[in-house]
Amino acid sequence: MRLPVVITSSLAVATLLGGTITGCQADADRRPEPGTAASAPVVPETPGPAGTSPPGTSPPGTSPPGTSPAEPGPAETGPDPERSAWLGRRLRAIVDRQRFADVVDAKTGAPPPAVPNVDTAVIELDDAGRPVAAANTLLSQDYPHGVAVPVSQNLSAPGVNWTHWSNEVWAAHGETGPLIAGRSRAPLRFMTPYPASVFKLMVAFGVGRLADRGEVRFDETYDYRPRKATCPGGRQPGTHPVSWWLDAMLTYSDNGATCALLMLLHQRGGIGPMNATLRSLGLTTLGVRDTDAEDGGGWSFEGLTMTALDTARLLLLFTGAPGTLWHAPDGARVTTATLSRSSRVRIRGRLAEQGLNQALSTANWCGQTYPAPGLPQRVPSRWIDTSTGVVSVGGRLWAGDVRACAGDAQVEFDHKTGLVESAGADAGIVTALPGHLPRHYVVAVFSNLGCRYADYLGAHGGVCRYTEKLATLGAAIDRLMIEARSREARSRGARS
Repeated sequence: MRLPVVITSSLAVATLLGGTITGCQADADRRPEPGTAASAPVVPETPGPAGTSPPGTSPPGTSPPGTSPAEPGPAETGPDPERSAWLGRRLRAIVDRQRFADVVDAKTGAPPPAVPNVDTAVIELDDAGRPVAAANTLLSQDYPHGVAVPVSQNLSAPGVNWTHWSNEVWAAHGETGPLIAGRSRAPLRFMTPYPASVFKLMVAFGVGRLADRGEVRFDETYDYRPRKATCPGGRQPGTHPVSWWLDAMLTYSDNGATCALLMLLHQRGGIGPMNATLRSLGLTTLGVRDTDAEDGGGWSFEGLTMTALDTARLLLLFTGAPGTLWHAPDGARVTTATLSRSSRVRIRGRLAEQGLNQALSTANWCGQTYPAPGLPQRVPSRWIDTSTGVVSVGGRLWAGDVRACAGDAQVEFDHKTGLVESAGADAGIVTALPGHLPRHYVVAVFSNLGCRYADYLGAHGGVCRYTEKLATLGAAIDRLMIEARSREARSRGARS
């Protein structure tokens, strides 16, 4: 029997009330639980009828922010269909091999009431950061061995009817309402897990857009004075530069900092435009809705929505990739100009300083027998105690001297994690470190495998942590992307 790793932390209990977060769950991202309410070919995706726009997008004759009309300039081919199909088949097999249904209830040791829902997406990038292939796999009781989702030329999944999360409906094998209208006849359906703190990527995007409009400065001091206490952790006023709030939200997932930035967005008219911009760019499953303007709290399953493929595309907007990333619903080209270079560099720089490396990557547990190794990530030095080598993040300690594993690091992983009782997620950009096998990709995983489900009874000493199956998934995806790059190099050699 495995022995649990001793971790200095505590576990608070999540509180449910009225569909919103009212308490704080310690460890991981220190989030509580909100309330409830085959092959993969690249397929064509065409804009809507002439003279029309999907709801929330730019009016006819205009382009969404950060896009340009599709007509001028050379045509671009987008992801390679054959390469994406191969990637989709391999990703589905990898997800199936993780045997996610073998987890147990962390309190009773019983199996889960249904096959867990796991949404996994990968976008392969070339050296410049341009998308060259994409894959998306869904695992659920409908697809117990996974299904490879057909991905469009615009890196989206129009053949899926995405629905809202509900713990009760999942356990009862039922159905919930749609995230996107008009998808009832889609060939695939999937109840998308709650994103947990990965939703903070959208908040960062909204702050960046606000800064680009001149409505806020990163160096200005924001005095957070909540008028209610719906934020996780309660009423926690503070006065810091906007850049400090952003760092705390992204590097160690501080909920108070997130509420401060949400309240700032409410006060300066940034919430509505942020959601409208996401829709106009075609990121239709992403949304921050119904949060409380009085304190930035009120987080809920219905209000905070994300899917893996749209999240991977959102992460592309934080990069410096040249050219067209994909096309918006009105046909306009989407580029990284959606955000200014200053905002992109600032946001991605915070993701590169991530302290909670414990989901797809388990680098904070260097050298331990449990959990299993994940993505071979370099741990940012700011979190490593110079005398002991132990990782310490916001009062949380991990066992082991990570300096002993410095030579094992092969990639930089600029990412954001999320963990509550019924959700475990991780999403980020992977870049090979100098001297290591080349790979460059974006990966995003959303699941309902939060603290409620563990690898075995007593895992992690009962502390709220992720199943190590997310780590083994991360390691397998990294090996796949090395293989994908090598396969393409062999193909180029054969053509020449």
